[in-house]
Amino acid sequence: MRADLILPILVLAAALTAAVYTYRRRRRRVSTRTTPAGTEIWGAGGDTRTPVLSPAEALEQAEDAIRIRAAQVAAASPDAPPQALIAAEAALTTARTELAEARRQWAKGENPAAVREHSARVDAALQAEAPAFSALRRD
Repeated sequence: MRADLILPILVLAAALTAAVYTYRRRRRRVSTRTTPAGTEIWGAGGDTRTPVLSPAEALEQAEDAIRIRAAQVAAASPDAPPQALIAAEAALTTARTELAEARRQWAKGENPAAVREHSARVDAALQAEAPAFSALRRD
């Protein structure tokens, strides 16, 4: 009789663990999201301080930024200016290089500030070519 209950209990425990993990990850991502302008929203008072992110959060945000911009390039309008496409792809290449360096430093356990710095450079590279990414949009 007890052996019949082991598998359902294990399945229930695995489902509960997955639900808790998903809930916590979602809460963390929602709390660190930024507005489209890139400023943190801290509350209704308009406080826009930039928090110090953990290296893992900085890497996650950099990966999200690259993923979003890569999707914009993939969905580029056929009549988009070729110069904008070239500039956007160059910015993505620079951002991916910086992200790879940040991941390498994170894997080696090096200075967390250096990981955050490389992650910030990802954002800076993508922001520098924001007009090029805007030119790729379909209107």
